[in-house]
Amino acid sequence: MFRAAADNGNAEAQYTLGSLYAAGIGVVRDDAEATKWFQKAAENGSAEAQYNMGVRCAYGRGVPKDDKQAAVWFRKSAEQGLARGQLGLAAGYANGLGLPQDKAEALKWYTKAAEQGMAEAQTQVGLIYYNGEGAPTNYQAALSWLEKAAGQGNADAEFNLGAMFERDRGVAQNLPKAVEFYRLAAEHGSASALNNLASLYQHGTGVAQDQQQAMKLYTMAAEKGVFEAQNYLAGAYLTGNGVRKDEVEAAKWMQLAAAHGKAEAECNLAILYQTGTGLPQSFNDALVWYGKAAEQGFAKAQHNLGALYGNGQGTPKDFVKAYKWLLLAQKSGYRDSQQALDWLKPQMTAEQITQAQSSADEWARSHTGR
Repeated sequence: MFRAAADNGNAEAQYTLGSLYAAGIGVVRDDAEATKWFQKAAENGSAEAQYNMGVRCAYGRGVPKDDKQAAVWFRKSAEQGLARGQLGLAAGYANGLGLPQDKAEALKWYTKAAEQGMAEAQTQVGLIYYNGEGAPTNYQAALSWLEKAAGQGNADAEFNLGAMFERDRGVAQNLPKAVEFYRLAAEHGSASALNNLASLYQHGTGVAQDQQQAMKLYTMAAEKGVFEAQNYLAGAYLTGNGVRKDEVEAAKWMQLAAAHGKAEAECNLAILYQTGTGLPQSFNDALVWYGKAAEQGFAKAQHNLGALYGNGQGTPKDFVKAYKWLLLAQKSGYRDSQQALDWLKPQMTAEQITQAQSSADEWARSHTGR
């Protein structure tokens, strides 16, 4: 029935047929076939199909990924008043996906979707007013929109309301309300809310201090991939702060934290590898992780990386590279580096020192402003 109507150009039937192929209902799931029918329906004016084509172009489902074409379809859908299309178009403007980045235009389209009751759009409008990006800062408007979204159980809105009430920014500090909103957000899947709740329990802020509950919440947040929680657990297990000291457990969490690309965590993981703390000692792995942190300008990692090159640990001795990294660390104010440079310099030729200085200068130039 649907196919006959779809073949005859009925947009609603074409959209329905596309949906069946997309979900594999009554037919074998087939993205290409779904896209074919969604596109026919979209070209025949179906706002829902236009939105679906936007999503497919944005994520490369059944068609090559194409942010510009996604924006075209989102706009067609948005201009017909479909809230999801307006949300997609707004996100394109907000993030510069297929469109020139334009925060004010993003706010315009987020607001249209928000006024139709879309909680995700209400949250975005609230955050725009809170952060003053795309519109002047307006805490009252931010609070109003976030409360609308939170009333629909939107976890991001609940989390941000918790943060507002915790930090005394835009509203009077109200720690019981902060705890209430964090709990709601956590119940609705916000890993960041779990992390913030853990911090409140750790310090006894707004709740009775409870290290056991804090560790439980930090662990839940860490298991959901929150860097701050993973980093905290690594430190807690390493030092025995609020928990039984466990170097293996510390190393496990440090590895996960370092995977986020944060320089301090990368450096700390390198130290664990270098010292064999909670992990088999590996100068090779230490060299790799110090290198990642050093490239981000983290002075301690630059110093330690220089020391590995100077001592030939995890790599053949290389005084030029050693001097380069020690010099960069010294220029960043790392106090131990000058002594290391003084030790290294007599072992090098004038040509090697010049080469190392040139290499350090080149690195500094290429990383200026990062």
